[in-house]
Amino acid sequence: MSTSSRTAGGSTPYASDPRRPATSALTPWWRWLFLVPGLAAVGYGAFGLVGAGGRVPLLAWGTWFLGSALLHDLVIAPLWIGLGWLAARFLPRPARGPVVVAALVSGVLSLVALPFVLGFGGDPGDPSFLPRDYDRNLLLIVLAVWLVAAVWALVAVRRARRQGH
Repeated sequence: MSTSSRTAGGSTPYASDPRRPATSALTPWWRWLFLVPGLAAVGYGAFGLVGAGGRVPLLAWGTWFLGSALLHDLVIAPLWIGLGWLAARFLPRPARGPVVVAALVSGVLSLVALPFVLGFGGDPGDPSFLPRDYDRNLLLIVLAVWLVAAVWALVAVRRARRQGH
């Protein structure tokens, strides 16, 4: 570590260093400027939602909004943290990136394809409405993603071993 990144006393600055407290949104002040576009977007959305004149079913919207937050906080985030822990525990370091990327891509693809796989909106009287074999196609795409990730991980591990890591 270079001496320029150390404090005057020679120690590395951590949150426990009273001479240099942990960086927060309060310091430096300009970090608050990053909140402005986000708050403007939230305000614009809230204004549009409330000002829609009854065209938006607020109860259904609130259920979806709260449900998605709970789904993320109680299911998706803990699952993702657990998968990250498993990857860190059992995979060599060079293979972790490809596996994490494959898991992320597989999860997003599955979430996007879920309504099609489950046939939501399908009409038994109109077979052309959902004409594809969506579950098979999703499986093939996810398998292709994992195949690419496996090759990527294998190359990364071999390269790291050759370089002596």
